[in-house]
Amino acid sequence: MTTLFRQFIACGLSLVAAGACSSPTAATTPSPLDGVWSSHLPGSGVGVVLTLVWTPDSVHGAGTYDAVQSSLGCGGGTLQGSGNVTLRAARSDTVILGSMTFDNGWTPPYRGSLENGSHISGAFQSIDAGPCQFDLFHGLVP
Repeated sequence: MTTLFRQFIACGLSLVAAGACSSPTAATTPSPLDGVWSSHLPGSGVGVVLTLVWTPDSVHGAGTYDAVQSSLGCGGGTLQGSGNVTLRAARSDTVILGSMTFDNGWTPPYRGSLENGSHISGAFQSIDAGPCQFDLFHGLVP
């Protein structure tokens, strides 16, 4: 092999090794918005506690719910008892648009606005009932 060819191979291997060591899915700097978010039970009759992860363009997480009324009254009349819930949403600055998925199969669209770093003024979007207010708060609320 010529010296130039060996240098080319060495350079190529270095680039491959560097690419293998860096990952586009590597951990990013945590956001101050990351952590526990919850709903205020008396307002909706459903208590939700989610652990959310925020990125510049999305918010997602999982947690639990507890429905203390016989129905949510927002196109989710079958939401009863307790179980698991996830939130997946796109984010553009303060606007959040996505859906919550409850383990009973109900997957209402969810739209919200991040108000002050500790409150999402949000609502489930329902064709039948219109928007149903469902705010989330950073931390645990009574």
